[in-house]
Amino acid sequence: MLKVSKAGIDLIKSFEGCKLTAYKPVSTETYWTIGWGHYGADVKKGMTITQAQADAMLVTDLVKYEAYVNNSSYVPVTDKLNQNQFDALTSFCYNCGAGNLKQLCNGRTVAQIAANITKYNKAGGNVLNGLVRRRQAELDLFNKPDETKENKPVTQERNVNVPSTWAETTWKEVTDKGFFDGTRPGATVTREELGAVVSRLLKMFKN
Repeated sequence: MLKVSKAGIDLIKSFEGCKLTAYKPVSTETYWTIGWGHYGADVKKGMTITQAQADAMLVTDLVKYEAYVNNSSYVPVTDKLNQNQFDALTSFCYNCGAGNLKQLCNGRTVAQIAANITKYNKAGGNVLNGLVRRRQAELDLFNKPDETKENKPVTQERNVNVPSTWAETTWKEVTDKGFFDGTRPGATVTREELGAVVSRLLKMFKN
């Protein structure tokens, strides 16, 4: 399961801002908002908090919204998301809620999700410039290549039970002479195993 990265947190912070007194960004909102966009019935009119409390609320809220994006009931393609796509959807969920996240992702491919993100730009039935900018920023992050994956070299897992082609002759020679038992030629040698090989060499030189 993924966790939101610094890029996702920075995006959320840049649009939410941090206010230590409860407010309503839109007058029609049911509840009040405080801190880094923390919204809910626990926020009351006139409520104030410290910066430390605001930061703690953000950490707690991120865990909740990450869980929604990691949940295939809300995001059926969650196992196909890269880090940037996960971050973008976490920001979307943080702002729009789990219900809208489910609506955005249900029955859609990763590409189709991207094509629909910017449609969620209204509050109270009106298009808001702030939401237009946020959806575009989320879309840009969603479509940004995940360099942590794309730059990672692809390696083929080694079969430790088969000797490498270049070592086949040498492996046969040392196993025929009893230095190794012939099994797991590609495995890592422990100090104990190396000690057994050295012991056999010493006995051969004594003879």
